[in-house]
Amino acid sequence: MITQSVEENNLVTLVGNVRPEVNARYDRGPVPDSLPMEHMLLQLKRSPEQERELENFIEDLHNPSSPRFHHWLSARQFGQRYGLAKQDLDNVTGWLESHGFQVNVVYDSGVLIDFSGTAAEVQQAFHTQIIS
Repeated sequence: MITQSVEENNLVTLVGNVRPEVNARYDRGPVPDSLPMEHMLLQLKRSPEQERELENFIEDLHNPSSPRFHHWLSARQFGQRYGLAKQDLDNVTGWLESHGFQVNVVYDSGVLIDFSGTAAEVQQAFHTQIIS
């Protein structure tokens, strides 16, 4: 799914990622660069084809006439079918580590990575400011 190397200057602003209680009246300014940021979660996106397959699978799980009715998957099986390829996960974790982050867990679902670092690393890697 990842077809080219990360282009650090090709940025996209994600809309809808600021919690509603975050507003100027509570803003106390930037946090120290050394502030530990533990257990951040990076949610990855499936391809449209994988997403359609997953939706069909979920429908089949709940359809008594389907041969897949109630044939549940383990987290690992789920990740193998509907998560990112291992090579893609390795690319993403490698990129995180190249920015100084510690990868704590790559979840078996294949779409969620738990990582830790400092506010400075977050600001540098994700081109954002962390405020308190």
